[in-house]
Amino acid sequence: MSVYVGIDVHRKRSQIAVLDEEGAVRVNRNVPNGVGPVLGVIGDLPIGAPVAFEAAYGWGWLVELLEDYGYQPHLVHPLR
Repeated sequence: MSVYVGIDVHRKRSQIAVLDEEGAVRVNRNVPNGVGPVLGVIGDLPIGAPVAFEAAYGWGWLVELLEDYGYQPHLVHPLR
């Protein structure tokens, strides 16, 4: 089963949504930023799952986390 992840990154918290291949929302959760909380939401997803997020304040830690755990980070432009 394919899944798609979108993360709205903020300074202290992030909103994480996980959708399946049919577009149904499997998870929609607001968590504090950090390795533990983010992996608590996406940690069981298949390695290589695409994760999209916008270039917002302090997104560098998220790219490192996603790459370290085998996900495919996609930096997106919020106006496109």
